[in-house]
Amino acid sequence: MIRIAYYLKRHHLALLAVFLGLGGGTAFAAGNALLPRNSVGTKQVINGSLQANDLSTTTRNALKGNRGPRGPAGVQGAQGSTGSAGAQGVQGAPGQSATKLFAAVDAGGTLTRSSGATSAQRTSAGVYRMTFTTDITNCVYLATAGQDAGSLFFDYHLYTSRTATNTVNVEIFDEKNVQIDLPFYLAVFC
Repeated sequence: MIRIAYYLKRHHLALLAVFLGLGGGTAFAAGNALLPRNSVGTKQVINGSLQANDLSTTTRNALKGNRGPRGPAGVQGAQGSTGSAGAQGVQGAPGQSATKLFAAVDAGGTLTRSSGATSAQRTSAGVYRMTFTTDITNCVYLATAGQDAGSLFFDYHLYTSRTATNTVNVEIFDEKNVQIDLPFYLAVFC
């Protein structure tokens, strides 16, 4: 007996759910079908709930006014000062080039191009000595890998040192720190 009451209760609950589901959907559909178009008025709309996209294009355009006439031009401002930079000065004389002393040396120790270098020699494997015509005691020396024809695809590094008032040594090492003969450029900046 309890079991039958239990099943009846479940059956009635299921029927109630179906009835509410169908009735709610039908009521919504019936409400949409029965309400005439544009029948919602001021009383049905909550203040501030309508957005611009809720309005028709005609209504949105009607809310815009015409552009007003252009206002009068303002008063011309005062001329600004030229600043504290002052007038431009006279152009100075051209400066000297960064370096007048350079050498291009091949792997055998021969000068291929130079300015201010009197000689170059290979003293041992990977060691070169260049002599210049002037005192270079207060100068700096920059050696870089390079040659006039073709490209160099070696991983090597160069070191410079001064051994006399007018002599620069260049030492060249490969990636394993073994001295190697390769062409290079040397610039002396004073």
